[in-house]
Amino acid sequence: MGAEGSCEIASSEKEALPVRAVHALATPALLVTSMLAWIVLWTTGVPPVASSLAASIVMVAGLLLLERVTPRPGLGPRPAGTLRSDVAFTATTTMVAIVAPSWLVIPLGRAVAAELGTARVWPAGLPLWASALAAVLVADLTSYWWHRLQHTTGESWLWRLHSVHHSPRHFDFWMGARVHPLDTLGFTIVGFGVLAALGTPRTAIEIAVFFAAMVGAVHHTRVDTDCRWLNRVIPFADHHVVHHSIFPHDAGNYGNITTLFDGLFGTYRAPTPRSCAPVGAWSLAEDFPQGAYAFQLLTPFGRFWRRATSSAASRHVDAPSADHAAWRSFSR
Repeated sequence: MGAEGSCEIASSEKEALPVRAVHALATPALLVTSMLAWIVLWTTGVPPVASSLAASIVMVAGLLLLERVTPRPGLGPRPAGTLRSDVAFTATTTMVAIVAPSWLVIPLGRAVAAELGTARVWPAGLPLWASALAAVLVADLTSYWWHRLQHTTGESWLWRLHSVHHSPRHFDFWMGARVHPLDTLGFTIVGFGVLAALGTPRTAIEIAVFFAAMVGAVHHTRVDTDCRWLNRVIPFADHHVVHHSIFPHDAGNYGNITTLFDGLFGTYRAPTPRSCAPVGAWSLAEDFPQGAYAFQLLTPFGRFWRRATSSAASRHVDAPSADHAAWRSFSR
């Protein structure tokens, strides 16, 4: 790393073409394949939630294989004793992110629409593909600002809940689902409850829900990705790992489903296809219990928050001109 703690980006131009193609296209191909699997299952009569759970197997299997075959250099190993906790989070996050929208959030949104009379807002007569695309963009816009507020409101409850997701100091598929259930629920309400309240067709919302979950999978992986211009549309791992950096000048990349609003609102940060800054959460202690599932669920609350932050750096700096020395000392 240079004097400013910047990520060192090594060129892959000298690699063989097949290797470059794998880095550039493997995870995008997985994303497309999982969506095609969902469509095939749904069109044959499988209910949307079941289609989502079944099609997600394609993504999980593909990412775990690629993480073994082509791991990203520059990322630290997973600490011993943390896998069980992250797998437990994967189960709870999957239930909230994929199941809760269909069984809870969409019905509540419909009830709100009936009460407020907002169901007519969504344009009638749109083909399903157009409604699904519009649903993705609306959910991405609302969740972008939700996510941005989580990172820019100090030690608010928004950050306390979200800090659990940034607590890992490793970066791979399993840590991507280390998200507090209330954080996931907030995202689903902001992203998909709003759509339901606007009268968006249910199937279009279900497609957006599954697409968002699969994008979340491909941008939390230690697969060696170099997706280049594709990151200007979808956040892949070489783009999203920057968001998990502990350095304040890397703050940005808040898009959860696309990177379009990062580009529009000036928070897009360049991908790092090779070595990158240390990852972690600015407010959490060095000895934060990485493998303690129950503690992590309680982290945002009362004495558990005090314990989680007891030996952390004493100040939070958002500006790119911050004193990086303080952040380096925190990361040691």
